[in-house]
Amino acid sequence: MKKILLRFMQIYWRWKFSKKAIIGKNVVFGRFSDIKLSAGSKKEDIVIGDNSRIFGVLQGVGGKIIIEKDVHIGPFSTIGAKKLVHIKKLAMISTKVDIIDNNNHPVHPEDRLFMNINGGKPELKTWKYSDSNSIIIGENTWIGKNSLILKGVEVESNSIIAANSVVTKNVPENCIVGGNPAKIVKTDIYSVNKYFNE
Repeated sequence: MKKILLRFMQIYWRWKFSKKAIIGKNVVFGRFSDIKLSAGSKKEDIVIGDNSRIFGVLQGVGGKIIIEKDVHIGPFSTIGAKKLVHIKKLAMISTKVDIIDNNNHPVHPEDRLFMNINGGKPELKTWKYSDSNSIIIGENTWIGKNSLILKGVEVESNSIIAANSVVTKNVPENCIVGGNPAKIVKTDIYSVNKYFNE
């Protein structure tokens, strides 16, 4: 009975989200999944590749979100784009991760003051007025729980972001970064598991 219910829910979620995104084959959604479009974002701006598992929230706010095949996005994670977030194949994004390509609010104090004084105008508090820059998450990367990836960052292939990290700068390939702000803690990581190297 449980398998039948899960299959029915997948059919429902695919139908629901197909109105807001281009969805590849065998994409799996979860009960916390959501896709939100605003500020002129269209269905074509959100692309989800084959065999991906989306358990978090995709938020297009005038920008594009491109998720390649075989990507995992964990529950309570948010991917938000005013410009572009591109997640390449086989990336694994854990739970409660935020990947947001903008400041979410104005940085300049006078702009923030204007926004708050005129708070009765909801549009002033939208991402429309925040600085943005593309984020690229490379192939076969692993983003740990509770991490935050800020605008303009590129995480190159095979790298790991440790849990609870705040990533403000580009991350080279084949390394581990951690902390706030995140710094390189290990380089040249390769498999030492005998089962993977046979």
